[in-house]
Amino acid sequence: MNLLIDIGNSRIKWCLYNSVENEFGLDGAMLNDKLELPALFSEHWNHLDSPDRVVVSNVSGQQLAEILDSWVEQAWQIKTEYVKTEAFGFGVSNAYSDYPGLGVDRWMVIIAAWQRFREQEKAICVVDCGTATTIDGISAAGQHLGGFIIPGYTTMQEMLLNSTSDIELARKILPKESLQGKALPSINFSSSTEEGVNSGCYLATISIIDRVVTSMQEDYGNKVNCIITGGNAELVVEQLAGRFEYESGLVLHGLAMVSEKTQ
Repeated sequence: MNLLIDIGNSRIKWCLYNSVENEFGLDGAMLNDKLELPALFSEHWNHLDSPDRVVVSNVSGQQLAEILDSWVEQAWQIKTEYVKTEAFGFGVSNAYSDYPGLGVDRWMVIIAAWQRFREQEKAICVVDCGTATTIDGISAAGQHLGGFIIPGYTTMQEMLLNSTSDIELARKILPKESLQGKALPSINFSSSTEEGVNSGCYLATISIIDRVVTSMQEDYGNKVNCIITGGNAELVVEQLAGRFEYESGLVLHGLAMVSEKTQ
């Protein structure tokens, strides 16, 4: 049994994966709080049997990697393995000439999306709604077309709030609260500043995703499969014009593929 870990900028998601049976098991998530990480790792993983391997996608820097390495070695006496972006892998050709410059989390969702849809012989649009929102295209032949990166829905709000002085109240309108039913975002005209910030960032995120899908449909004759993942994906997917498949753990699915290849 392998422990797969997706370290994002805001959250750390994990799951157990049986590479022999190709089965996903117990999973969970925690906040990426560097000061509390050893305690959080213990809370989530102390009850687990020692995994055969710990395979990680990390976009949160070397300091966090060192914290994780120390905890894993002390708890299970094994070395943590970190996946890297490749120029070519799993049937996909990376569009970046400087291929290590493509975030490893993006590479994981790209190869996982290609694996999901490759037999349908259609282009693919894959969206990851996290701290940043990334939108990547893949041709029907497996050529990564490149992508777009914008601030994530929450990040977009925080950037606006941190750059202004008169909309402090808008800080209470955030996706976590929205998902709890306290302040559902809207694409309608807003009648207060805080609603305007919330709705504006929401609509901006939806609009760019819709525009990219429309462009790909024009290029590929409507033969485009769309898939979305990430912490804000459930909030965003409800308003998208195109039909998207939602998968909460697409980075982990990519990690599973890499772990099978490198075992």
